[in-house]
Amino acid sequence: MRVMITGATGFVGYHTAMALLGAGHEVSLLVRSEEKMAQLFGRGRIRHFTLGDITDARQVRRALKGCDALVHSAAMVSTHAADAEAVYRTNVDGTATVIGAALEQGVGRVIHVSSVTALYNPSAGVLDENSPPGTGATGYGRSKVACERYVRQLMAAGEPVSVTYPATVIGPDDPGLTEAHVGLRTYLRQFVPLMPSGTQYVDVRDVALAHLRLLEGYGPAGRYILGGHYVPWVELGALLEEVTGRKPLQLRLNARLMRLAGSVCDRIGGHIRLDLPLTAEGIAYATHWVQMDSRGTERDLGLKFRPVEDSFRDAIGWLCAAGHITAKQAGRAA
Repeated sequence: MRVMITGATGFVGYHTAMALLGAGHEVSLLVRSEEKMAQLFGRGRIRHFTLGDITDARQVRRALKGCDALVHSAAMVSTHAADAEAVYRTNVDGTATVIGAALEQGVGRVIHVSSVTALYNPSAGVLDENSPPGTGATGYGRSKVACERYVRQLMAAGEPVSVTYPATVIGPDDPGLTEAHVGLRTYLRQFVPLMPSGTQYVDVRDVALAHLRLLEGYGPAGRYILGGHYVPWVELGALLEEVTGRKPLQLRLNARLMRLAGSVCDRIGGHIRLDLPLTAEGIAYATHWVQMDSRGTERDLGLKFRPVEDSFRDAIGWLCAAGHITAKQAGRAA
């Protein structure tokens, strides 16, 4: 099977490509930088690739030629208010261009890699495969909701499209530095915030395995929640101590003041780029998380999420090896 992958030089796309290659499949990559692709995969390993952007219909069609399946994982991921319009245009136009072209060319299996933000509704009790599109009205969430509505129209028309909804993705071998890993670096370098609620972490390798199993026909086309494990903020410090052997500094923070701080950072973000995971949108998710129910995915794909301790240990070990934190900060995870 030959699978076209967008976003293969990003975190989820890279691991998905590696899982497919490891299972003996071919990949066709749409990339913006041949050099970055070669650095990640090695020169000569990727036989089929096309230079282009997800909004370039001509190059998208070229990358899809001869492919049996598609994994669309490319997206602009940012909760910074200054990026909101670029995020919306890139994600919505890119999704319509890529998935539309795949269906026009008769690609038999399509996976749209979405996000918890596509379903996020602070009034919901739980998020699962039956949840309606979310209520995100700004920024990254708005773009993912718009993509969600587009894809659901295709699914309702009987097109062979599946959607995956990863929670906060962590793990080793991040080609860049995702916002989740920026957050983890902050907790190890500075402090762990003690706030209401928590977040859910899913290992990137489990996300890649879910994509592989979907493409290999383990489950029917549909919507698949990849929630991993829920970790309350009040338990995060103990988890990090267990993994690193170091007791992190923990600071109790007022959720209302944090949301205010996020709004202030958004206002000045167009002038001063802060190297902190602090935005109004991000803080809203962090202080009012709605838990994700992955039982349907575990049943249909035969998937068992690896222990969250293992994911943190490998993520921290990679952060150290890549020079993002010191060996002292990584502790015994180094």
